Amino acid sequence: LPFMKPILEDTRPPNHVGTCGDEDVCCLDVDAARHEYIVPPSALLIQRLRLIVADERDLPLVYLLINVTATVVPLVMVLILSTPSHAYGIAYLATVYGLYLQRFMLALHYGTHVAVFRNDLFVGRTLNALAPMVLAPLFGIPSGVYALHHAVMHHVENNKVGKDLSSTAGFQRDSVLAFLAYWLRFTIGSCVELPMYAWKQKRYSMAAQCALGFASTFAAYSFTARINSVAALWIFVVPYFVSSLALMFGNWSQHIFVDPDKPHCNYRLSYCAINHSDNQYTFNDGYHTVHHVNSRVHWSELPSKFLASLDDYAENDGLIFTGVGFFDVGIAVMRGKLDWLADKYVHVGQPSRSKEEIIALLRHRLRPVRTKSA
Repeated sequence: LPFMKPILEDTRPPNHVGTCGDEDVCCLDVDAARHEYIVPPSALLIQRLRLIVADERDLPLVYLLINVTATVVPLVMVLILSTPSHAYGIAYLATVYGLYLQRFMLALHYGTHVAVFRNDLFVGRTLNALAPMVLAPLFGIPSGVYALHHAVMHHVENNKVGKDLSSTAGFQRDSVLAFLAYWLRFTIGSCVELPMYAWKQKRYSMAAQCALGFASTFAAYSFTARINSVAALWIFVVPYFVSSLALMFGNWSQHIFVDPDKPHCNYRLSYCAINHSDNQYTFNDGYHTVHHVNSRVHWSELPSKFLASLDDYAENDGLIFTGVGFFDVGIAVMRGKLDWLADKYVHVGQPSRSKEEIIALLRHRLRPVRTKSA
């Protein structure tokens, strides 16, 4: 009965999202335990860190950076000074990437949007440069380049064809060949296109920083290669290609469903992937639509902001999936498993659809965007 609707709604838990098939879906990420770091620092160091972090909610991110610095940097030195060996290089890369790649990339991501350490302190400004300038090249990202591509280009241009180097909109996004073309274009062309973009936007200092970042990273590789060419290959060259592949497939997957009718609507150029363990390792990265609506929202607030904006997803016909991560979505689409993905679709008030209609919607949003303003 209509008069009973408010009563029924009041009985729902505060983290209720909607329905997936016949099942109610709640947002389990709101209070989930964090797994971004592996080992916390000592109580004394934590006490000192509280004095220099900009927001104490970022302490898990700081712990991760300590983990990375304390393990990866020594491993790099050991690899350089060891007898040249591809077996050592493979072991190094498997260890570092297995432990940290996903975690570090998202730490770098959120640290780029909001400063982790206090910028009013010299030590804070110095530490804010640690991840993008010093550690990033060890994960295949040239020094000082990430902010220009992600915060300036990707978020400002918002996946527009011809403006965002990592735009997915112009591709048929269930095509493996299309993805390979997308990845190779970024991997080979970024060293030229990124500084050119900054120059055209009259961001001359960022253009210079980007060019210097590529040059300094190559110089670091050349210096290392003189000491141990095999180590240099596994520290700089292989990570560059592996990381670019992982990052581009991640971005491809996050922006795999783009509505060709409204390609610039934040609710129709991405989606949210909730209730997946990846969110506890990646600073709630699954809430990508929330992040595109407002990139300054703190990572710890993304699930609660998502819950508070469910009406916007209903109004804008936004996509939400439960129990899957971005890579799951990307792989499912590439394998033609839209029926499997439709079973993960969460209804929060979007137009009512059968499973077949959800599949048709997903297939429609895989079509290339052909408008001039795409």
